[in-house]
This record gives sequence, structure tokens and C-alpha cells, in this order.
Amino acid sequence: MVTGCLVIAVDGPAGAGKSSAARGVATKLGLRYLDTGAMYRALTWWLLNQGLDLTDPAVVAAHARRR
Repeated sequence: MVTGCLVIAVDGPAGAGKSSAARGVATKLGLRYLDTGAMYRALTWWLLNQGLDLTDPAVVAAHARRR
């Protein structure tokens, strides 16, 4: 676990511009940006492609750690 770092989370409805706003703020402040929405969509796509059970938290967690 990393401690002593700045983490900013942006929440809101789909299509509200969260990613664009967060990316702009990160750029302006010289911070790193991680689009977790895209990360989770990519993981879901991969899990579906592998034919894995998305309703089993243990399966999802095990395969998420591998990627």
C-alpha cells in the first residue's frame, strides 16, 4: 500500500464529463491520471472474452490480479 500520496476521486453520472475534467485537472497540476472506468471496462471485456463467470467475486478478483 502506498501512503503519503494525493488521490482525487471524481464521482458523478455517466456522460457528465468526469474523465475529461479529471484529465484536465491532472494535466494542469502535473499529476498522474488513471481512468478507472476504462480499466474496469477493459477487465470486464477480457473476462467476458475468456468466458469467465462475472458473478463470482473470487474469479473476478483472481483474474484481475493476474492482468
